[in-house]
Amino acid sequence: MRVIGIPVRDEAQGTFVLESLKSAVEAKRVTLEDIAFVSKESDGTVKIHQTKDAGSGKGAVRGGLVGALIGLAAPPFLAVTAVGAGVGALVAHLRDSGVDDKMMTTLGDELEPGQGIVFALGDDATIEALDDRVRELTDGQIAPFTLALDADHDAALRAMGNASSG
Repeated sequence: MRVIGIPVRDEAQGTFVLESLKSAVEAKRVTLEDIAFVSKESDGTVKIHQTKDAGSGKGAVRGGLVGALIGLAAPPFLAVTAVGAGVGALVAHLRDSGVDDKMMTTLGDELEPGQGIVFALGDDATIEALDDRVRELTDGQIAPFTLALDADHDAALRAMGNASSG
């Protein structure tokens, strides 16, 4: 699994890239495990816009629904609803299977206010194809960077720096 970072000049361009990737996934033209948009606000704060990460709240709802179904089928097991919600929340919290939030924040800190990066996670071939396509469509004006899913923060910063200088 690899991550691609696509630098964007502003939120409008970031939203366009994000929606384009989501449309490609929905149309089954590409398979991505996670898509996120990171922007740096005018006050310097970094904002992460997740699209596919099921946070602990959604995990709790899913776990609660499973527990409720079991409880309806066998009323003595109604307490399973609460346990299911707790387990669902814990699993979702521990399993952020997407792009690492800390890494996205670290790279977002390096941006100028107003700029952003669209991140996508997929298999190596998909990420390589996206990298080639972005470079082709922008005539080299946008230099995406790629890195391994488990890359440390220093490696991510180097990849982003190499892309912007190359």
